[in-house]
Amino acid sequence: MAQPVIDFSNFGADLMRTVQDNGGTIIVTNAVMDGVAALRNDFATELTRDRALLLSAEFIDAFKAASQSFTGQQAMVLRPRYAEFTQGDIDLEITFDDIQKAYRSYAGWIMEPTRTEADVRENPFELFFVRRIIAAHFMFVRQKTSWKGIYNPTPVGAENIADGLLKKTAAGRASGEIKASHVFTSAAITVNNAYDQVNGVANLITTARPDLLSIPLNYYISQTDYDLYRKNRRTLFKEHVGPADKPTTLDDYTNITFVIDPGLAGKNTKVITPKDNLKFIANEAPGQYSINIVKQVKSWQISIRVSVGFDYASPELLFLNDAI
Repeated sequence: MAQPVIDFSNFGADLMRTVQDNGGTIIVTNAVMDGVAALRNDFATELTRDRALLLSAEFIDAFKAASQSFTGQQAMVLRPRYAEFTQGDIDLEITFDDIQKAYRSYAGWIMEPTRTEADVRENPFELFFVRRIIAAHFMFVRQKTSWKGIYNPTPVGAENIADGLLKKTAAGRASGEIKASHVFTSAAITVNNAYDQVNGVANLITTARPDLLSIPLNYYISQTDYDLYRKNRRTLFKEHVGPADKPTTLDDYTNITFVIDPGLAGKNTKVITPKDNLKFIANEAPGQYSINIVKQVKSWQISIRVSVGFDYASPELLFLNDAI
């Protein structure tokens, strides 16, 4: 038996709390953050075929003093990585019983005040917030898949539909593709050491790739670790830093901008890299995925198929700690 798209079993109690808590004003959420937009804003989108190459190039100084002899020098190292994505489905079924129950509920009065029940049965998608459900599912991809996903086709949930960046960087460290000089050995972060733990990753750049200090870099960090950093910073510089201070860049690195990443919630992983080095990989433009809607004898069935993949392009531009 199909699961209902929206559970209205406790709607009455929820509605009463909404009315009472807002002085009689009924609040209806009109929009949900567009997950596709979040993916495109936070990652460089690559539209490609599966197993296509992501090429990163390292240029090597091949100059030598002029002489009469020829000595061949290597001027560039290419590092190919394969772009991979997996397919994910969002399958929804809206039964006619669901439609009748929703239409006769308070949500039906709010969402469909002018249409008859027969009209809504022919087009129930606004009543059932289908567009917002889809947007929310892409936000699940942003929160659960982008960093923490581990591909597993059996369970249901966004965290199972593709490998995330934490799995990719762990593999890169194990293979030596991500050099040890790009990995900060971290301690358990606390309110007393957070400032040093955060700066420790940035300090790697000064040693290993000081040339990167002249280009914009993003510091991807969880909200929890960022707040610990702020608290420790207030303690260390109490004469200059107040509780409302929310730094956007590191004190000693003005080219490194904090990005509070929802995909790192619950994790102590910290990553510094240019935004364009983190890839959201798809086989077609986000927002134009395959959507099929079929009217069955006693229900509507909706299936959305998307391609999802996350990766980094160049290990040379990636700096992180060893927390996974």
